[in-house]
Amino acid sequence: MFHTQLVCLTLGVAIFAASVDAQDDEGDRLDRVPTDLTGPDFAESEIDDALTLIREGNPEAGIDLLRRMGENGNADAFFHLAEINRLGAGKEASESVAMMYYRFAARLGHRRASLSLANILFFEGRETEAEYKEAIGIWQELALKGEPEAMYLLGMVYWNGDGGVLPDPVRAFGLLTRAARLQYGPAIEAEPAMREQLSLEARATALDFADNMIVEGFDERPLALELVTDDADTIIKNYEETRGKTEKPEDWDDVWHLEVGFAMSEEEIKKLQASIIANPKTDVADMFTEVVENTNRPGLYRLLFGPVDNIQDAVRHCVALKRAGHDCFAKPPKEE
Repeated sequence: MFHTQLVCLTLGVAIFAASVDAQDDEGDRLDRVPTDLTGPDFAESEIDDALTLIREGNPEAGIDLLRRMGENGNADAFFHLAEINRLGAGKEASESVAMMYYRFAARLGHRRASLSLANILFFEGRETEAEYKEAIGIWQELALKGEPEAMYLLGMVYWNGDGGVLPDPVRAFGLLTRAARLQYGPAIEAEPAMREQLSLEARATALDFADNMIVEGFDERPLALELVTDDADTIIKNYEETRGKTEKPEDWDDVWHLEVGFAMSEEEIKKLQASIIANPKTDVADMFTEVVENTNRPGLYRLLFGPVDNIQDAVRHCVALKRAGHDCFAKPPKEE
């Protein structure tokens, strides 16, 4: 059984590149020129000229040159302005101005700026839901573009259930494995600790996700949770927390719905419920689910999913459930 308290891993040396960089010598920092994206009308030598002006005691001129280059589409210039304002190199530090320039550079496609922006939001922000969500969204986008640091950080967040996300160990291992393949050091270090706590089937599912990440993308619902826990309550709770906005019907008899698992004990029906919602092939994502007692057989229960819009949708969902090995009955509203 998977227990988050037993597998919590630290983010280690890569927890936040900007935090480490902030301790660097400012002169060394200004010598470092990113190569992610350079504006069409400016060569790297012009970035060097601007940074030289700042190093030699003329920060106003250097910053003005960087600003003009940024306004003409040079993402590196915006990135350096962000770093300068964050560190206070040649001027007073300003976190808010730094964040503005990180955003400008990120919008122009600068990967390092995007990572710095996400890392600041997640690790040094105000710990709000909005900041966590934005940071995770940036990491997800970068991970799909092949950025190993983003894969690693996102994997660790999923593994530990940080930032308001549900623990998602299978997806986390897939991300760590992909980053390790790209020779990202912290991922290589963390991967064995994850590996030993997952079953062969869970690891295989994670590797499949890693190989098909671009196609599969990211989902709020944990991947293959049934492979890392046999706790039905945990699976059901996670399902309820990530389910869409479908509301519980006031009266099931008034809507089309699915009935599964007739005349089962409460323990059996709960296990059935967990196995169904943990399997994406059952096609019940976003449906409301409820265990109800059989009217004619007290002490025995059945499982309801719904509502669905019409008979066609009900039949389609039942077919998916039957293909996954579950009996299913499409129930119409009473008036029909």
